[in-house]
Amino acid sequence: MMIDALAPLLGVADIDRSIAFYTKILPFQVAQRTEAGGKILWALLQCGPVKIMLGRSGREGGDAGVVLYLYVASARDCHAALRAKGAAPDAIRLGSHGLEEFRLRDPDGYELAIASPALRIA
Repeated sequence: MMIDALAPLLGVADIDRSIAFYTKILPFQVAQRTEAGGKILWALLQCGPVKIMLGRSGREGGDAGVVLYLYVASARDCHAALRAKGAAPDAIRLGSHGLEEFRLRDPDGYELAIASPALRIA
């Protein structure tokens, strides 16, 4: 058996607010969505090969036990770009697994870790 991709489904309190976060703060685009009565019930967001699904949860806040790692070429450049867009990411740190990373929470409290390989100077 081969698994080709993973697309987590995040239960969110306000899909419109979450879509705005992922498409305005992060570079995702809405690839698909399901609507009923003029309200979005579900959305598939995509950034290159990375996919995240959003669905209505009926409760406030995300699952604090979930951390989504988003890998980028430069955590430092991404950190600066997010701050320029008005986001408030945590400070960049060197993770125990050799990555430069920082954390950012989405509107429902899901923790996003933005990471890149750490530069090593011998």
